[in-house]
Amino acid sequence: MVPLLESAIWYRMANMKRPSTANTERTGFSALSRTALRHEVAKSLVTAIFERRIPANSRLVVQKLAAQFGVSATPVREALLELEVIGIIETTHNRGAVVKHFGRQELRDIFHLRRVLECEAVRCACGRIDSARLAELREGVCDLRDKAGQESSWSNSAMEQDIRFHGLISSHCGNPRLANEIERYSAIVEVVREVMGNKWDMQRRAVDDHLAIVDALLAEDAEAAAMAMAAHIDQTAKMVCDAMFPGEE
Repeated sequence: MVPLLESAIWYRMANMKRPSTANTERTGFSALSRTALRHEVAKSLVTAIFERRIPANSRLVVQKLAAQFGVSATPVREALLELEVIGIIETTHNRGAVVKHFGRQELRDIFHLRRVLECEAVRCACGRIDSARLAELREGVCDLRDKAGQESSWSNSAMEQDIRFHGLISSHCGNPRLANEIERYSAIVEVVREVMGNKWDMQRRAVDDHLAIVDALLAEDAEAAAMAMAAHIDQTAKMVCDAMFPGEE
């Protein structure tokens, strides 16, 4: 199986045809560059599905999508494989790739899996991350907390720090397969954030959660770190589900 979102794989092709303006206006997709990664195709498709521009039960035809994105069929097929692995689409013999229903429960399930993976990762990373690196990370988190609401760019800085924070933990868990799975679900969460917007209140609460996790890692208390991570992801899941699917139980 092709690993999800491998940053090392680039798609290059001479004589590439660009999609027409009519295609772009009709689908809402932007043409991708020649060096587009397949995860950009996957990300664009997931965004369109979350925004309901591609409704449930829609067929995703490889050649048609390739023309709309301005790429060959190869990165589109790889992107569809990724979406099938994470449960966004399903492939049948008769209909090909079909978009599955995606609502509050499906999003909650993704966060549940993310919690399982990241709690284990932080437990494994405990004692593996250099204390000086953790102290530097803690200083950055505290700086974000103290400056909350003072700068217009604060939310963007908080999101960037969030990505680095979770990346540091997964990269030090000592298990490449676990790190790859975390990357898979983190990519979905990133798309969700882009669809719903960068919520200030969510980022502010995440900063406090990160501080609790860092303190547990500095104390080399693996179970406390895992509990703090679980609380962090559970809280994020509730806020995201409420924002994405208000009123849906």
